[in-house]
Amino acid sequence: MITTGFMDWKHAKMLLPDDGAGDGGEGTGGEAGAGASEQNDNHDDIDTAATAEIARLKAELAKAKAATDKATKEAGDYRKQLKSKMTADEAAAEEKRAQEEALNTELNDLRKRFAVAETTKKVMALGGDEAVSTKIAEYLYGAEDTESALAEIQKLWTAREKALRLEFQKIPAPSAGNADGPTITAEQFHAMGYLERVEFAQKNPEEYNKLMGR
Repeated sequence: MITTGFMDWKHAKMLLPDDGAGDGGEGTGGEAGAGASEQNDNHDDIDTAATAEIARLKAELAKAKAATDKATKEAGDYRKQLKSKMTADEAAAEEKRAQEEALNTELNDLRKRFAVAETTKKVMALGGDEAVSTKIAEYLYGAEDTESALAEIQKLWTAREKALRLEFQKIPAPSAGNADGPTITAEQFHAMGYLERVEFAQKNPEEYNKLMGR
């Protein structure tokens, strides 16, 4: 920028009229020419100094840029190393977490299967068949108070059985000569579903009571 300024000044000076030519005097023109020559020398010295200063500044800028680039590269390498190490640690942590999750899942599954099996036994003790009891046990899994739920189921089944007995009493007893009614074993009876038992009880109330131990 400095050199360019001086060059513009030199070009402007060349456009100015010569003082010696305007006065028409020889002595005056000679003195003016000597002064202009001295000024040109001074300007050349200034241009040279400015060029040297610019060169020095460029060198310092290049040096600073090289140092900055080096520092940036070192920082980038460090970040890559750190990221690589963190990735390895995170991978190990993720693998450990996955193993723990798998173990917890397996443990929870075992707990559920055990709890459902225990509840199934309790429901079957109330008079339910295995398939229905298992379904009820699965529905009850996770309930806060399973025992209370089973007690309510017991009440429902007892009320239903009482209602069925009242219905059975309305069924006329078969004649003494009719001994061709269906006969099943206790194992077959306990393998029946709820609706099958109801139908059997309606058709064979006496045999139903015997199988029920009444």
